[in-house]
Amino acid sequence: MKCTKLAGVIILIAIAAVMASACGGGSASTNPNPTAVASSDISKPSPTVLLVNATTAGVLENYYAILNITAKNEGADGIVIVVGSITQAGQTQRNEIPVYLTSGSAQTVKLVFPLKWKGGDWTPTVQTEIP
Repeated sequence: MKCTKLAGVIILIAIAAVMASACGGGSASTNPNPTAVASSDISKPSPTVLLVNATTAGVLENYYAILNITAKNEGADGIVIVVGSITQAGQTQRNEIPVYLTSGSAQTVKLVFPLKWKGGDWTPTVQTEIP
């Protein structure tokens, strides 16, 4: 009888040890002391404007300035905003388009500006922004 009780106690201790190790171990993080990531360490897109091809189309009331803009991303994948503007006779029109660029890729986008012929030259300006 003593042996049966001793064997039962040993079996209960073994079961308790197995259950404790199965329930208490493991976590999602292998780093016990996670550190905060500074905002400067976060990878962001780094867009640049490679080329702006400015043309016009139409006549009189149906006259348009067309900007074909090639932007390249030297940073991390992400959305960049391509912003273009046209200045004519002291007035500026602005237009923008969001573009998803992967790292190292370039893409050409088109911005169209309706113009009224006012004589003289018009000046395009293009830049990129990170939202």
